[in-house]
Amino acid sequence: MKKIKKLIKRFVSYTIEDDIRIYRLKHTPVKVTWPLTRRFLAKYGALPVKPDKIVIDNYMGQGYGWNPKYVAEALAGSPYELVWIVKDAALRRDGFPAGVRLVEYLSEEALYEYATAGIWLCNYHLIAYFNRGLVKKPGQIYIQMWHGSFGIKKIENDCGILTGNKSWYYLAQKNAAATDYWISNSGFETEVYKSAFWGAGPVLEYGHPRNDVFFRKDAAALAGKVSRALGISQEERVFLYVPTFRERGQSSVAALDVGLLLRTLRESRLAASGVVRCEKKARGKETLRDTQEHSGTGIFPEAAAWRIVVRFHPRMERAQREAFLRKWPSVVDATAYPDIQELLVRADAAMTDYSSCLFDYLLSGRPGFLFVPDRREYDEERGFYYSLEESPFPVAETNGELEQKISSFDRQTYADRVRDFLTQKRPAEDGRAAERVAALIRRTVEGKKEGI
Repeated sequence: MKKIKKLIKRFVSYTIEDDIRIYRLKHTPVKVTWPLTRRFLAKYGALPVKPDKIVIDNYMGQGYGWNPKYVAEALAGSPYELVWIVKDAALRRDGFPAGVRLVEYLSEEALYEYATAGIWLCNYHLIAYFNRGLVKKPGQIYIQMWHGSFGIKKIENDCGILTGNKSWYYLAQKNAAATDYWISNSGFETEVYKSAFWGAGPVLEYGHPRNDVFFRKDAAALAGKVSRALGISQEERVFLYVPTFRERGQSSVAALDVGLLLRTLRESRLAASGVVRCEKKARGKETLRDTQEHSGTGIFPEAAAWRIVVRFHPRMERAQREAFLRKWPSVVDATAYPDIQELLVRADAAMTDYSSCLFDYLLSGRPGFLFVPDRREYDEERGFYYSLEESPFPVAETNGELEQKISSFDRQTYADRVRDFLTQKRPAEDGRAAERVAALIRRTVEGKKEGI
């Protein structure tokens, strides 16, 4: 099917303009038009909306994780109908709690659920569904929790490589206009939303539900759960590597020398830092304090072994993933683990190129690093909201620099940089974000609008 689609694209192009899909035979005046929403409205337009049905989608049909998971947990015991849109739904049942109904991603059944749910709860743009003619009806509420945080890479309307696609641009704007509530984790992210999502509003600075995990008291139990799932011992230190994808395909994973990284870690004295707490005060002002509690697996003896655990981005090309794992067979592949936040809880140190997950991880206070061998190219492709050096993380562009940054890591300097960074970004994280989003949902279901 992919080969057929690729062949068709050689001869036919299409654009979406004002809800009209226009197919053009290349290099000819021949074109065919079709109303984008006609089929959806004919099939689902007259169906009634169920106010207490909540349709949930975690990043294009991924598993039980990220922001949606923690909101679903906060809604446990509620009388609502929870429908989770997921890829390979028939194989995923064991990973979800009882009472959550699974529906296959991008299926006809999924369109039906979106057409009849009172609330849409997502953490990415529903462009694929709007491309299939999805129409948000009166009485439906769309809550967008996004999957970034105060990360560095530009997104959506701020990213030139995306906005150059006219069809994507039209659908992304349509999605943003349909959104009723945007859940932000900081003053900085609110500003990004306003720019990247065409003046998004209203924005609620609740914190990100996924980051509540860094404030929980059962971190040791979560870390043990991850260790068992990955087949590693709890005595081993974990260095979590989370490379992201590239719009143009090529990733930076091939540049990492895992052998050198392991040798460097064995000779280093990386130790777990304290959890950075954001304490709310009157009028929304915050102070930050660094506790000595460790939300992961504890501080290990110097003799403990290090394991490299990698979590590939779901959009990274399979060939790149497989080549990396063949080259470095000692690496533990955690890509299939459904909840990256639990992996972050287990990690004693973490590294990415440009993934925002590292900016979640800084709330743990544990060591984080940026390995960016294609920094210049990525900046040209996506762009940054601020320079990498403004982040609290040591930055390395080569394996030699990474070795030096790990070997010279200073806990106190890092803790100070984390505290200064969070002060600048004005975070709302305090471990109660999921509770706030769940309360918003309850008020919405009860027919009460959020007072802004």
